[in-house]
Amino acid sequence: MILITGGARVGKTKLAINICKNTGPNVLYLATSKPSEDFFEREIVRRSRKQRPFNWDVREAFLGLDSILDEEGTKYNAILIENIRVLVSNLMDYFRQDRGWTDLKPLTREIIEEINRIILAARRINSLVVFVTNEVNIHPPDADEAFKAQMEILGRVNQQLAAISREVYWVASGIPVKIKP
Repeated sequence: MILITGGARVGKTKLAINICKNTGPNVLYLATSKPSEDFFEREIVRRSRKQRPFNWDVREAFLGLDSILDEEGTKYNAILIENIRVLVSNLMDYFRQDRGWTDLKPLTREIIEEINRIILAARRINSLVVFVTNEVNIHPPDADEAFKAQMEILGRVNQQLAAISREVYWVASGIPVKIKP
């Protein structure tokens, strides 16, 4: 597993695509957006479409990623999962709606468990899995509670993914820096 992190629009996807291209022709691009209405989530998928080869398979899902990896993962040389920030946001919305949670502890625990299921599934397949995420921003003083909660959970998820990844890259201004060999 490889984790690629950095700010917005710095070249994370470009690096992830190049890494996946080098593994072989069969690649799955797994967009963590809801097949949805949200402009920013759709924009991530649209921008990456211009960069990635047209023969790659594309799936959009934010639930059951572990099942997708288990059922389909072995037929791919690589799987690019983009974007973990969007995944955390969608999971927060889903678990809050589904369970009416307002407390951050059970929400965080449920999202971490979902990420653990994805990690375990990624370990079961013999394909390279590349995660793309955003680095946690220092939130402005006027940030709302939802943004603060998302950054708190994303920070924990990013640490979890970095710990299990064999390589971690930080991208700044289009320049990738390998921070974990």
